[in-house]
Amino acid sequence: MTPGKTLVDRRRRSVLLVALFLTAVLLVTVGAVLIGPTLRSPDQLAADAAPPAPSPVTALVERRKLVEPVVLRGRLQPGPSVRVFAPAASLGPSSVVTKVLARKGDRAVEGRVLVERSGQPMFALALPFPLYRDLTAGARGPDVTEVQRAMRRIGYSVPTSGVLDSTTRRQLTRFYRDRGYQVGGAATGSAALLPQSDVLLIDRAGRRLSTVHARVGQTLVDPKAPLLELDGQAPTIVATAAVEQAALLRPDQQTDVTDDLADARTKAAVETVGTEAVTGPDGQTGIEVRFRFTEAALTVDANRSVRLDVRTSAAAEVLAVPVTAIYSRPDGSTFVTVVTDANDTTDITVTTGQTAGGWVELREPAPPSVAAGVSVMVGEQTEGG
Repeated sequence: MTPGKTLVDRRRRSVLLVALFLTAVLLVTVGAVLIGPTLRSPDQLAADAAPPAPSPVTALVERRKLVEPVVLRGRLQPGPSVRVFAPAASLGPSSVVTKVLARKGDRAVEGRVLVERSGQPMFALALPFPLYRDLTAGARGPDVTEVQRAMRRIGYSVPTSGVLDSTTRRQLTRFYRDRGYQVGGAATGSAALLPQSDVLLIDRAGRRLSTVHARVGQTLVDPKAPLLELDGQAPTIVATAAVEQAALLRPDQQTDVTDDLADARTKAAVETVGTEAVTGPDGQTGIEVRFRFTEAALTVDANRSVRLDVRTSAAAEVLAVPVTAIYSRPDGSTFVTVVTDANDTTDITVTTGQTAGGWVELREPAPPSVAAGVSVMVGEQTEGG
């Protein structure tokens, strides 16, 4: 082997060694880049396994009216009836009911004969006051005026002069004749054209007869005994509320009324709220609450129960937060957690009041840091939660 060839071989080996070294360095570097990020120390592994820090979920403190519907069950009750009495002038031992023309459910129409007494008619008139005398020819006064107005409503053409003149006399005669009777006192020899004993006073025409007390053969001697009863005011609703419910109720609060059986809906308002506990017909003990209809009244059926949704609200706006913003301490005190824009939190002690509709009142004066528009914590949320 010549010296020249030996030198060449040495150079080749040197180049090869350098190439192998560089390749090894490159492989180690690439491996570190690729595998290095996946390598974790035990502390790193524990930190990676821990859940992310939760972030607060917030709501704003508001000024608002707290509204919470009070739901009750109530029963329909017929309104108080209007009793119709025999005129004082018709009472006496010889005043005997000879015919009863009124029937339960009929309407009390002006001019209609409802009862016959000793052969004389007793007809309904809607007058502002009872007749205080028998009306004779030439009589003058407010009672004559009211009778003339009633006759005009019935369909007889008379003046409203307040004088029982010839026209009024003729029309009164016709009025009696149309009903099959002689005018006024003609049957008894009296000069009265319209005896006060013939008039049954009603407050308003068109009411239905709810009860007929008069009976043929009855002697009219008791001034306190009604002859008839008319449906009076609209039916009402009576409910029994728990004490805490009654505390939220006030007169005139609007109420939705639902009759589930008839699939009917209407509106009512609170009329009165009792002050003492009573036991209702269903055995429930509580505060009696009465409602009046403000729209069409429901038909009164025996033992009919209806649902009442009373829209209650505070008298004025109050400082309030969602109920989930209120936290309690072991000592029983309550607090809210105020959250700043930087998510810093501070617990502030508060006093709570009325709760309604998912909101709770913060009794005032509240701490200055708890004002309308301030963010308070209502919960926490983790990333991806």
